[in-house]
Amino acid sequence: MKIAFTSCMNFKPGADGYQHVWDRIAQEQPDYLFLLGDQIYMDYFPNLGDPSHGDPALFAQLMKAKYEAQWAVPNFKALRDALRQKQGSGGGVYGTWDDHDFAWNNAYGSKVGATVKKHSRGLFTQYMEIEQLEAPVHLDPSIDGIYYSIPLMHQQQRIGKAIFLDTRWYSDKPGDAQPLLGQKQLDYLKQELAGEQGYVLICAGMPIRATGNGWMRYRDDYAKFRAIIQGRKSIFLSGDIHENAFLPPAGETKMFEVVSSGAFVTKYYLTGERENFGILEYSPASTDIKLFNKRGLERHNVIDNATFMHRELR
Repeated sequence: MKIAFTSCMNFKPGADGYQHVWDRIAQEQPDYLFLLGDQIYMDYFPNLGDPSHGDPALFAQLMKAKYEAQWAVPNFKALRDALRQKQGSGGGVYGTWDDHDFAWNNAYGSKVGATVKKHSRGLFTQYMEIEQLEAPVHLDPSIDGIYYSIPLMHQQQRIGKAIFLDTRWYSDKPGDAQPLLGQKQLDYLKQELAGEQGYVLICAGMPIRATGNGWMRYRDDYAKFRAIIQGRKSIFLSGDIHENAFLPPAGETKMFEVVSSGAFVTKYYLTGERENFGILEYSPASTDIKLFNKRGLERHNVIDNATFMHRELR
């Protein structure tokens, strides 16, 4: 089983419409593509926050246009189309959102109007084709966030599941007692993990420890999350930060955190396109994780699936 994962695609009108990162991912011949947030950018520096001041109907029109532009990128479409053929039978295209494709920069769900949330959720599920999953989003898509799970398959056998979480819909401004995931979603996660003895991936748009803007700013929700996953071997995948990162388990957890962000964005307008992506390759004995940037292989770690110890190869 091979999973390509990445995030952050800022399509530029007037450019040649080509994003080389998708060719590089296709060369890896993945079974799955996980898109982990900011599939479009409703705002980008120096115009951060501009959509928050507009009319909801105009917001919806702009968001739809951005999806249409990104989804029409030829090699991105070719990769999606190829992997869609595996949907539900050991592969496919899945994902979740982050702030820029949920609403705008640093958007918190509690501060975003219901109409905007309805528009953004409707367009996300349409273009990501989430409603076509065999086990679709478990709640009414018109009123709730984006969280769901899929079975993971290796050589036609189920080996576990990937759980996609939503760090935007229920969130409020950071604070110890402020919500990030919200109690309903925490209950859902606990339910999804109950009785699951197999291989577990947990995916979200916002990193946990790989940035100062992560989950630890929400002390209570983060503590509840840690209690749910405590002692369970799992790997957390996320995006957001326009960098790659690999963090071994911390404290009492047995959860690795791996970030790949910057599929098609610039960094400080100086270093060009990032072309960042990750490849997670599973075998019964080990999990091989490679992180790539525009220069090639950046980091390479191998996790022993039995001991959950890792070796850094690069």
